[in-house]
Amino acid sequence: MQSGPLCYFWPSRPVQVRSVLPLKRLLPFLLAFVLPIVLIYAWWGGFNPVELHRGLRGPYTYAYVEHVGDYADMAERLPELRRQLEAAGIAAGPSIAVLYSDPGRVPRDQRRARVGYVVPAGSRPPAPFLLDTLPTRQVLSARVRATWMLAPSRAYQALHEALAAEGGTIRMPTVELYEDSGSPWRPGVMTVEVETP
Repeated sequence: MQSGPLCYFWPSRPVQVRSVLPLKRLLPFLLAFVLPIVLIYAWWGGFNPVELHRGLRGPYTYAYVEHVGDYADMAERLPELRRQLEAAGIAAGPSIAVLYSDPGRVPRDQRRARVGYVVPAGSRPPAPFLLDTLPTRQVLSARVRATWMLAPSRAYQALHEALAAEGGTIRMPTVELYEDSGSPWRPGVMTVEVETP
């Protein structure tokens, strides 16, 4: 009988299978490609915990514009919206998005949302902004420190799992608040709120 790293036996004779990539050859690949991906994912907040809370949230007064289309395109509008508010002398708080369309049921080009910033009560934002106030609501919220690209998927996954364990599901509209850290080296904090009975 032959000996080797792995040995499989067929009815007539043993067949020896040698390791294709020894660890020494794999290590440069891991260091060059896999390690940087893991580090970037960690830097973006991929390993940060998601905190779930039940309770009252709001009220929020917010200046917004209507958005129709892919939710992924909303972030592109935020820098210009902030500039317009600050030019009007209005302090822009966290960014806010009120999502009305269920992404699992509504085509991307037909999804509706409001996107803008939380502003002080009594603000008078310039056109094209509209002003509204979300009242105090009973919600389940998910909070995670992660980049804008990664935070929604982490928060919604945690909300989905928590509600599914109770026999529930995410109901629209949902409210997303994102507090920028002010530093390119540290991600901000996203809170996603789902109204509960």
